[in-house]
Amino acid sequence: MIEGSAGTDAKVRVIISSRDQNNIFNTIGVSEDIIEASWQALSDSFQYKLAMKKEQAEA
Repeated sequence: MIEGSAGTDAKVRVIISSRDQNNIFNTIGVSEDIIEASWQALSDSFQYKLAMKKEQAEA
C-alpha cells in the first residue's frame, strides 16, 4: 500500500512552447510537484527571451 503523504516519488516534466515574431522555443521544467515544474519552465522561457533580446542588442 502506498502512503498518501509519501507519494510515489514520480517526477513530472512540463514543456512550454513559446514564440515571438521570429522564433519558437521550448523550455522544460522537471519536479515531483507539477506546479514547481510548470514554474521552472515558465521562468526559463522568460529568462531565455530576455537573454536573446540582450544578445541581439549587443550585436
